[in-house]
Formats: sequence, C-alpha cells, structure tokens
Amino acid sequence: MKKFWEKVSIKKISSDSFCVMLDKRILKTPLKRDLLLPNLKLAKEIVKEWDQDSKKINTDSMIFYGLMSTSLDKIIDNKNAYINDILDYIDTDLICYRAENPKELVELQKNKWDPIILIIEKYIGTKVQVFQGILPKKQKTNVHSKLNNLINQFDIFEISVLHRITNITGSIFLSLCVLKKDISKNEVFELSFLDELWQAENWGFDEETSQKRKEISIELNKTIFFLDCLK
Repeated sequence: MKKFWEKVSIKKISSDSFCVMLDKRILKTPLKRDLLLPNLKLAKEIVKEWDQDSKKINTDSMIFYGLMSTSLDKIIDNKNAYINDILDYIDTDLICYRAENPKELVELQKNKWDPIILIIEKYIGTKVQVFQGILPKKQKTNVHSKLNNLINQFDIFEISVLHRITNITGSIFLSLCVLKKDISKNEVFELSFLDELWQAENWGFDEETSQKRKEISIELNKTIFFLDCLK
C-alpha cells in the first residue's frame, strides 16, 4: 500500500470506542468497515503500526491491525467457522503426541506438557488422552463438546487471538492456557518448540531454523501483547 497520509492520530468516539485517523480519514478494515477499537491502549498500538516513515506500507506485518480486522471483518459474521477451525486441532494437538524415544526427550515432554494437560482437564472437567507416536487418533466426544462450550464464551477479539496462536503453535491447549493467563509468552514459545529446541541443544543449531523461530517468537509476543491490551 502506498502511503497517502501525513498524520496518524486517535479520535475518541465514546468511553469504550476509539478510532485511528489517517489525516482526516477513519482507518478502515480490508472490507472497508470502520476500525473501531474498544480502548485507548489498542488505539495507541495501531497508531504505532501506521505511523511509519516508509512510503510503502505492508499491512501483513501489522499484528494488531490484522487481529482487529479479522475480528471485525470475519469473526463477527462467522464466529462458528473460526471456532470450528480451532476445534479441528483437538485430535492432532501437539502436546498430546509424545515421543517413544530417546528417554531424555520422553521425560522432558512429560515434565513440561503434562501440567498443561492437567490445567485443561480442570477447565473442561474430563480426561484428555495422550498418545505415543505420530499417527492421529481421536479424543473422546465429550472433550470436543466441552472445549466447544468453553471457547464459545470468548468474545470475537479473544477468538481472533486464540485462532492465531493455535495456528502458530499447533496446540489448542497451549493457546487456551495463554488466553487464561496460565502460561507466559516465553513459556508458550518454549512449550510449542520443545522438540526442536531439545534437538538443537543436542545436535546443534541451524541458522535458518533459528531465524524462523525468532520470527515466530516475535509474532507470538505481539499477539499475546494484543491480548493484554484488551483488558
């Protein structure tokens, strides 16, 4: 996108509604809806994304703008579809599939991932199965239904965050723990890349893979910061 504005500012509409102004124009979503923000903290972060010196603007790199636009353009009209996308990860969730060897990795996964399973079981009131190997297996039906009930309690902005983190980590369970503030941004990164980090420590770091993990870590951190700004 070619930059057409000089000044980026915030306009207060009400006590719980703000918009970002590009000169005298209200910032829009990709579907041309007014980007209405529920608090000043979010508005300030959106301003930072759009107040750039560059003559060309890449909206794909704007985490806050992307999460807000997804919420207002897509999830608001099709919440169930996004919830179903998230629920599709239940039977393939990263932390439910464990290594059979070596012993050190088996123990590491157990020590790091089992506490997450226990947290989720507490939230949904039923047992989550853990499998060995990589072949996909199904969780019990009540795991699906109870997780569906839990996620339906979240608003469109929280679902936007949950959807993005689940896609990044491959784990609905880790994402839920982030949303519920049970784990930090550093912990979710470590837990979602547990196998890779263990292999790197034992067999050496690959520069390209390390750079990719760094980029993912930045995206995770910004996504979780968006969640913090909702409150």
